[in-house]
Amino acid sequence: MMLRLGSVLLLSTAAMLPMPATAQGRMTYCCNDSSGKQVCSDVLPKECYGRAYREINRQGVTVKRVDAPMTAEQRTAKEAEDKKAKEEEVKRLEQDRRNRALLATYASEKDIDYVRDRAVADLQRSIKAVQDKQAELAKLKETLDAEAQFYRKKSMPPKLQTQIRDNDAEMKAQQATIESKQKEIEALRTRYEDEKVRYRELTKTKAAGRSEAPNPTPTGADTRPR
Repeated sequence: MMLRLGSVLLLSTAAMLPMPATAQGRMTYCCNDSSGKQVCSDVLPKECYGRAYREINRQGVTVKRVDAPMTAEQRTAKEAEDKKAKEEEVKRLEQDRRNRALLATYASEKDIDYVRDRAVADLQRSIKAVQDKQAELAKLKETLDAEAQFYRKKSMPPKLQTQIRDNDAEMKAQQATIESKQKEIEALRTRYEDEKVRYRELTKTKAAGRSEAPNPTPTGADTRPR
């Protein structure tokens, strides 16, 4: 009796298991051929090779759709699209990182102004040092030019020629350094102004998000309209 009961339970359990695909019936494969006519078969028709097709079960329900293989042009376009999307994602992540760093670095716009002014002051001190060096070179030039006057009608000593040439080259180099640092100052002002604008936008967005957040209702509070 127990053996017979066990057999019945085993058969009942087996009947509840999903049937294999072969038992459920074969799939039907359908596609549109080159003329647009639908072609179907229980095996993938030759007309469907290289085309999009559908897999349909015995109940007539489409259970799977397979896209047509991409052409070389489509693959190239897809790769270019994927590359562009990846580059844009990298830019977005980098911008997010910079935004977080900006908010973590400064507590207010005045902090940005302070850091900017300190950086500009450092460059201005560097320019002043170069200008002092220029003044020394200018005095040396006067001395060398005065000495060169003695040799207007005769050959100038090679040493004096070298000193004059080196002094002129050094004066040009110092002037180039000043111009470079002045451009650095302009770039710094522009950079910190951009950071201040972005900081203002970020803090405004953050504040707006806080103000829009709903206030939690106290536990047990009477929420009936009055």
